[in-house]
Amino acid sequence: MFRFSKSKLAASMKRWFANEAGVVALAFALSMPVFIAAAGISLDMAQAYNVRARLSNALDKAALAAGSMHGTEAEIEAKMALFFDANYPEDKLGAPYDIEIELEEGTITVSAKARVDTSFMAILGYEYIDVSQRTIVRRELKGVEAVLVLDVTGSMAGNNIAALKTASHTFIDTMFGRISNLEYLKIGIVPFSVSVNVGRYGLGLTPEGDSYGSVFVDHPATDSYVSPASNITYGTGSTNWRGCILERASPKDTNDDATPNWGMYRYPRICSRYNSNGTCRTWSNNNANTNCTSSGIIPLTNDQVRLETAIDNLSVGGGTYIPIGTIWGWRVISPDAPFTEGVSYNDPDWNKFVIIMTDGNNEPDNTYSAYGANPGLTAGNLNTKFATICSNMKAAGVVVYTVTFQSGITNATRDIFRQCASDTTKYFNAPTNASLQTAFRKIANELSQLHIVE
Repeated sequence: MFRFSKSKLAASMKRWFANEAGVVALAFALSMPVFIAAAGISLDMAQAYNVRARLSNALDKAALAAGSMHGTEAEIEAKMALFFDANYPEDKLGAPYDIEIELEEGTITVSAKARVDTSFMAILGYEYIDVSQRTIVRRELKGVEAVLVLDVTGSMAGNNIAALKTASHTFIDTMFGRISNLEYLKIGIVPFSVSVNVGRYGLGLTPEGDSYGSVFVDHPATDSYVSPASNITYGTGSTNWRGCILERASPKDTNDDATPNWGMYRYPRICSRYNSNGTCRTWSNNNANTNCTSSGIIPLTNDQVRLETAIDNLSVGGGTYIPIGTIWGWRVISPDAPFTEGVSYNDPDWNKFVIIMTDGNNEPDNTYSAYGANPGLTAGNLNTKFATICSNMKAAGVVVYTVTFQSGITNATRDIFRQCASDTTKYFNAPTNASLQTAFRKIANELSQLHIVE
């Protein structure tokens, strides 16, 4: 908006023109200031428009900065002023004044004016132009809980896992950079392959060995590696339990059902050559943790260093069981056991998001997985489980984003990922490493963005 100010010069000129001089002299006198003003009016108006654009940009940034902050009104106003001054230096054309901020429920309004001295329009009596601008942002007061469900299967080896780590770091850095009050941000990570690794949490302990909560993983009744099975201990050895789980029977495997318990993942001990007395001479598999990912679940936390470290340590191996990762992504963000860091579904101060990423199609290996030994599952069965989990999770109030990575994914898988997302704008197909990073950055921007509405 522009407002022009007229000086006393205009009145003087009017009296001068009223003099009953000759017609030619009067016409000449009348036309001279008009011609001069016309020659320079475009320059004065261009300067005013430039000032208005700078004012608008400074107000936008000041309003977004104020909206992202949780604090007292004085603290918010101080941050707004700091960002405005940084983006509208005093030594530039157009002196700002009447800078105001209004804090209302759900919105922040920031307004200001600037005065631009004129050069040529002053001849007509307009010594300056007042420019005014206003920005309104819709303020997101809700906190963010987000879980990254990440494919760490064998096909992710090499450049793929490197790209995923870069994209995940981008997501985490963006989230922590946008949300200034860490009390309003919690992020979890669920790596998956043929199973997920719940680690010591399954035994009621933190990774450091401190008390966490109730035990939710049971020892098997018998075991071909350790006898008695109750002596199985947690660890990285071939006969220890590394932390992967066996999923429960349907429909518990597709619902946020806190009823314990889950079984220990114990890959079958396979004999390839026998002695004459029937005992095994050569084992073709003698590792209870075959295909069990060593990348463990990270429950919801605002510890950025812990999250970044977990991303750096992601390792790959095993087949693709997308519903296993998805259901545990839901369990991590759920307020119910086995992980209880999530707030209530109906908490008005928080939003819940799950981001599911894969580079492949569901491809069951019926030797062994989280569904046990030789369960007879097909890719279609896994797709159905995945779709059911997505529907149930969205019905509970979780917003779902999905990402398909690389070009080896079938159209059918892309379709179920598109349908799994809360809406079509929340599905991303990322055929290249660069597009994967772009997708994760866009998702982080959406989760933490304040919207300029005017």
